[in-house]
Amino acid sequence: MVWQREDNYAYEFFLEKHKIILVFFALLFLLISARIFYLQVVKGNQYRKVSEDQRIYNTRERSPRGIIYSADGTPLTSNIFTYVALFYPFEQQNEPSEETINEISKILKRDVKPAIDKSWRYGRVVKVADDLTLNEMFKIQEKRLGLNGISVVKEPKRIYSAAESVSHVTGYIGEIEAYELERFGGETYRFGDYIGKGGIEKQYNAYLHGQDGGWQLEVNARGYQTKAFKYVPIEIGDGVHLTIDLKLQNAAYDALKKSTTGRGAAVVIDPRNGAIKALVSVPGYDTNSVGTKKFATYVKDKKLPLFNRALQANYAPGSIFKIVTLIAGIELLDIDPNETDFCTGYFELGNRKYICNRGFGHGRVNMYTAMAKSCNTYFYKLGLKLGVKNIESFAKSFYLGEKTGIDLPGEKNGFVPNPDWKKSKMKMSWLQGDTVIFSIGQGALTVTPLQMADMMAAVANRGTFFKPYIVDKVVSPNGETVYTHTIKTKAPIELSADTWNLVNKALIETVESGTGKRSKLPGIKVAGKTGTAENPQGEDHAWFVTYAPADKPEIAIAVIVENGGGGGLNAVPVARKIYEAYFGLKPQSQEDKN
Repeated sequence: MVWQREDNYAYEFFLEKHKIILVFFALLFLLISARIFYLQVVKGNQYRKVSEDQRIYNTRERSPRGIIYSADGTPLTSNIFTYVALFYPFEQQNEPSEETINEISKILKRDVKPAIDKSWRYGRVVKVADDLTLNEMFKIQEKRLGLNGISVVKEPKRIYSAAESVSHVTGYIGEIEAYELERFGGETYRFGDYIGKGGIEKQYNAYLHGQDGGWQLEVNARGYQTKAFKYVPIEIGDGVHLTIDLKLQNAAYDALKKSTTGRGAAVVIDPRNGAIKALVSVPGYDTNSVGTKKFATYVKDKKLPLFNRALQANYAPGSIFKIVTLIAGIELLDIDPNETDFCTGYFELGNRKYICNRGFGHGRVNMYTAMAKSCNTYFYKLGLKLGVKNIESFAKSFYLGEKTGIDLPGEKNGFVPNPDWKKSKMKMSWLQGDTVIFSIGQGALTVTPLQMADMMAAVANRGTFFKPYIVDKVVSPNGETVYTHTIKTKAPIELSADTWNLVNKALIETVESGTGKRSKLPGIKVAGKTGTAENPQGEDHAWFVTYAPADKPEIAIAVIVENGGGGGLNAVPVARKIYEAYFGLKPQSQEDKN
């Protein structure tokens, strides 16, 4: 029948639509299940962490930085705790009352409302005031029941002892900047944290920086705290133990400060292992003044107190470079130390005269007297016999022109010139006159005081180059040694025993009867070489490099007095003060100085 066929057709149509609907809901169920699986299983930990981060807010209590110690264990830094007033906007109190604001302002004698208004929109803890006096802290504590939301906490403040004399060693700390935060990452540091900005504070920041603590607070959807439920204790940073002998450091600093110009640098190295016993740059700066108006004046000071001359300043070495020229001459030319030459006070090359350091000449000199009197004409001639390539080669064998690798930031390379450099840089050929001035440490040759101390240490120990270091070990707060310096050496300078003996004798002669005689010590043989380095920007620089005892060296020293003139007159007395401190000698009398 017709109506039966129509019913069958309608029924089949209904079943077809029902299947489609069932398939749609089945697919929808599968999609929802897959999404739930993705959110709950695949991404579960991530979203749980996001949820926890939004629910939990950590109030940070900054940890004290680790202590920096001198070689004998004297603390060069310390931490004191200052009191800071904070406002906690809890849910039951959305903002501090007018009475609270007025009372705090009255206690602190300044209006705190601007600070609260500025930070209120974040709904987080607000620093109302820092560096509270004990009187202010006690007054706030006395009235804390009426000061809803106000709390006083402790925060560490860095203090430096012997602030100026070790300023370029310790460095200082400052608030982290945006570029530094990006480099370190946000997990360890946040805005408002303090990190090392120079010296040991910067180089060993990872050890010195402690682990912050504080309260974990629960916050609601609006960002306000509802309760505090966990306190995380702070962990102080590791202690960094230096090789610096504070007695030598202070002696060098005081002597340089009292020098003719009050500007310069001194480096003292133990030639037996490369340990830095003193590293001084003068003028220094007060590391306790960081963040104050006084510190801002250092930036504009023309004497550059923030500049670490010991490892960042490049100077012409002048006559102290004659040590390198002499070594090259003995080793390559087999010069007779007793053979004499006559110094007339100048040396002629072509149509140019090169003047000796003594205008009327030294008369007849041999190798020893030429070194002792720092006779330029003797070394002009020796330099020409050697040639630029040999002088360059020996300079580089003493690692001039490259960093020593000391564990301090900012070290400079210095520079050793050669014919290829002059041709590419100045579009000129290297002339014999360039070799003449190169042989006495002038021209484009530059070095740092640290490099010169390192060179003298290698001469003292007869060719072994220890990598200079200033940190001996790092110790955790619980007494565990987490880092110990390993002594490292570079490729040695392999010279004959005769060469080293002749050089040592020439350097002793310089102190015994030559330009370095003001450094003579009672009962102790001293070896050394003075230098007067010409300076195109002003007065000559005064140099002195030395080691003692000459027969069994314990310390090597490099001193430069900026614009100090003659090295024998102005740099030698600084080194002598260091020797007096090291060997426990009485200060030299004025009569002895003359």
